[in-house]
Amino acid sequence: MAVGLLAAVLLIPVVWLIVRRRWLAGRGRVFECSLRRTGTTSSGWTLGVARFRDEDLEWYRVFSLSLRPKVVFHRHETRVLRVRTPEPGEAAELYDGHVVTELGGAHEGTMLAMDRQDLTAFSSWTEAGRPGGP
Repeated sequence: MAVGLLAAVLLIPVVWLIVRRRWLAGRGRVFECSLRRTGTTSSGWTLGVARFRDEDLEWYRVFSLSLRPKVVFHRHETRVLRVRTPEPGEAAELYDGHVVTELGGAHEGTMLAMDRQDLTAFSSWTEAGRPGGP
């Protein structure tokens, strides 16, 4: 009985993470996107996923049980300042092939890491406005 209960306690969070990822993907394209904020106590990279939703980019931690985004980037408040390859110390913390995007605007001091294809979509998203919008 105790072994079954222990197995259930260990499996429930894993199953929830899988269900959560599928739920996110069902509401828009989800892509791997790590986040780093400079000037905070934990200045390392956090693995995550992001999705575009209307005028926002929602960022979620990979290993979180929450259905709410941890950070929301509003299109009109987000600018791409610089794109670079990861430094040697950063590369071990990021997915292979990802590039680092340094942001400006309301998200000054925030960096996102994503693959080049997603970077193209992200850059286009920040530069464009919705039809009929400002």
